[in-house]
Amino acid sequence: MKPVLVPTNDVNSEHGIVVNWFVDDRGKVEAGALLVEVETSKAVLEVYAPEPGVVLHLVRQGTEVPLTEPVAMLFDSLSDLTAYSDRLAAEAEARAAAPGAARATVKAVQRAQELGVDLSTFDGSRLITVKDVEAAAGASQAEPATVDYSAMPAALATEPGVARILLIGGALGATQVIDIFSQVPTQQAVAIVDDDPGRWGTDVHGVPIVGGSDRLAALFAEGVFEAAVIAIGSSVDTRARFRNICAEAGIPLANAIDPTAKIATDVVIGQGNIICAFCHLGTGVRMGDNNFLSAYNSFDHHSVIGSDNATGPSCVSSGKVTVRDRVRLGTGIFLEPGVVLGDGVQVASGAVIVTSVPANHAVKTKVVTTTVVPRRS
Repeated sequence: MKPVLVPTNDVNSEHGIVVNWFVDDRGKVEAGALLVEVETSKAVLEVYAPEPGVVLHLVRQGTEVPLTEPVAMLFDSLSDLTAYSDRLAAEAEARAAAPGAARATVKAVQRAQELGVDLSTFDGSRLITVKDVEAAAGASQAEPATVDYSAMPAALATEPGVARILLIGGALGATQVIDIFSQVPTQQAVAIVDDDPGRWGTDVHGVPIVGGSDRLAALFAEGVFEAAVIAIGSSVDTRARFRNICAEAGIPLANAIDPTAKIATDVVIGQGNIICAFCHLGTGVRMGDNNFLSAYNSFDHHSVIGSDNATGPSCVSSGKVTVRDRVRLGTGIFLEPGVVLGDGVQVASGAVIVTSVPANHAVKTKVVTTTVVPRRS
């Protein structure tokens, strides 16, 4: 039995989504056969069989998985796989036979582990299915518990005339925005909200994390901040979701633009955009709302950038390029003149795009394996 892991050097992505299985569950494969594609925030990764065997899927298509966990197991034979599955089933039956234990299918037990659902909270009078587990997970997400924020640190004070900005997200994106504001005397980050409780009460470069995003409306109503910046660059869907949350609460979004950025005089920019160091927007460029441009991006003359997009460093376009909404670009991407990237497109690092890409498609690049050897003296 051998676990199959997702090979990646992307240190900025902790999770990926299984987008396509190429081998059926319990199917036989040869060494080097393509098993599955996993999409991260910067690339679509191809996972190959490290050796011949029979495949057991551990993750369903469309499911998000931590990149540190296996997506499949390889067995020498179907009988070995069957014995493993039978053992899991026996363990599940033993748990179900315990006094007061809930009865669940093997698939339901596996799905509960994926979603963090406690099976002991179910009514033990009937068999629990995958559908029951997923419904419980959805209900727990839709009805978050009330949190006591009384012990959270207070927001920072500002000098008169300085805009008070709240950051959404306390990870690496927050450090980039805070660095931009350190060079912009008219804006200051005064507080951060983040939905990871482990970050609450800490700070990012002196800016306190004061709780989760459920505090947004209340903090705004209290006058703690005047506008927000969504400091999340890893997920365009998350950026779009928080933009909608802010719009519903009447919270304006602010731009965070590094002073080193070169922006032509007739460029039109919406709200909530993060433009990092040494970016360039050529004459006639039109940009929507809530975009995150990493350092050294260049969009040349008369290009159009929609909303809720995010890029890695060093993405370069020629003139008259169109990037629609919720597009995710990796690092070091080149776009030829006139190219159109449709809604929801994802482009892997290192790609050169010479033709338009339709909505909800991904552009893959082969991950080149390099070898480190001792240097000759």
